[in-house]
Amino acid sequence: MKNLFYRLIIYLDTANEKDTNYNIALFMANNFALISGMRISELANACFVSPATISRFCRALGYENYAHLKQECRMFESDVHKFNNLINIPAAKMKSQPVAATREYVNQVIATMQDLPNSLDWNVIDQVLKLIHDYKQVVFFGTQFSNSAAMHFQTDLLMLGKFTTAYMDTERQLECAMNMTKDSVAIVVSVNGNFMGTASKMMKYLKKSKCKVVLITSEERNFLNIPIDYRIKLSMPKDGKSGKHALLTTVELMSLRYYTLYSPSEKNKR
Repeated sequence: MKNLFYRLIIYLDTANEKDTNYNIALFMANNFALISGMRISELANACFVSPATISRFCRALGYENYAHLKQECRMFESDVHKFNNLINIPAAKMKSQPVAATREYVNQVIATMQDLPNSLDWNVIDQVLKLIHDYKQVVFFGTQFSNSAAMHFQTDLLMLGKFTTAYMDTERQLECAMNMTKDSVAIVVSVNGNFMGTASKMMKYLKKSKCKVVLITSEERNFLNIPIDYRIKLSMPKDGKSGKHALLTTVELMSLRYYTLYSPSEKNKR
């Protein structure tokens, strides 16, 4: 469910205010509780667009059609626990003992980070960094925090003279997947393996393209359901929810490693 809110925020943060989809996203964000009870014609009238435009917007958000989106909205409205607690701390404890809750969460993160040096295989990472350096088309795939971490890595790489692609919205990622070739590199970032909920089409295109596939995750299994060439294994958080810290630290370490291997100033020091 959080994917819907995430995608709405992307539209509102990045689209032109005169764009039709911006107006639809704005109406949905401000009237979310009404969507589950609205017919497509009613939503179209409220947004001053056609029902066909609403249908296209729903597909851009990753839904099959408006009915599919309404179903998810209805499920959200019926859920009494609207907030998705992304850390393994009970809300009651945060409410009554914020200091103790903070200490407990910090200890969880520390435990995850202490295991990271044992999890990362730098031989594999160096091979992935060489792919990034040598291949012209390198595309990151992921959603939510994983995508944000990929964009953080993308920015570091650009500062080091390497352009890569990391689109925020799934439609642009799908377009990239459709245009990959055997001379491309796909880097799928998904801390807990939740990416496949919206990415089955992308994976089919990646498999068909025969591109190099890299998976960065804390999961043991290959949840992509396609062959992968390299897996960068993050530490498995014992609390189940602090893996995002391991991911962010890993991409920052990879940025520094890339700098030491491929920056002209560093290569001249050898």
